[in-house]
Amino acid sequence: TDSAELGTILYPDPSIGGREQSSMSDEEVEMIRRLLVEEFPLDGTAGLDDAVRQLLRQRTSVASSVRCNTYNSKSGLTAAAICGDAAHATGGVSGQGANSALVDVATLADCLVKHYQPDDSYSPEAKESMLHQSVLAYSMKAVPEGRALYDLSFGNDGRTLPIFRNLRNLLSTAIDGVFGGRFGIGKKPLQTLLASSLDSFVSI
Repeated sequence: TDSAELGTILYPDPSIGGREQSSMSDEEVEMIRRLLVEEFPLDGTAGLDDAVRQLLRQRTSVASSVRCNTYNSKSGLTAAAICGDAAHATGGVSGQGANSALVDVATLADCLVKHYQPDDSYSPEAKESMLHQSVLAYSMKAVPEGRALYDLSFGNDGRTLPIFRNLRNLLSTAIDGVFGGRFGIGKKPLQTLLASSLDSFVSI
């Protein structure tokens, strides 16, 4: 926050499985509590036991993939845009989650600078219209990049049947893993290729 305070927000979810509170020993709770106090001293200690018990009850998170067709809200709604994993998550396959999110934010900022330049004479409706124009322009630029990243990650060329695509990807991954582009055979692993290039995902 502006006053350099830190807060940790946890909320109970009755649908979350894991160990019940009664099966947690006091020693476990105290050990995690001490670690949290050491790592996050600005959090304080109020309500920390409840936070620890919630953490111990959580399931391991599962990576999932997301592919959206548009990254902006409709014109009848409040102007909004989605970036990063909210728009194009690959579940860690490409290793580009943070990088692609930063590219999205930079693209959105560029579109806001270009399309949203109101002054005091603009009505709220005109400002809202400019915001919608900005997020639409962002979506039109970012969606092809998000699709390209998704297709690079999962090998979708839009033409091959899924079963043959999966077999091709399996064989290609095995060859790339063994040769990694050496002797002109195979290519560098996707993470290496993407991390070592300044080209857009569409270009790659």
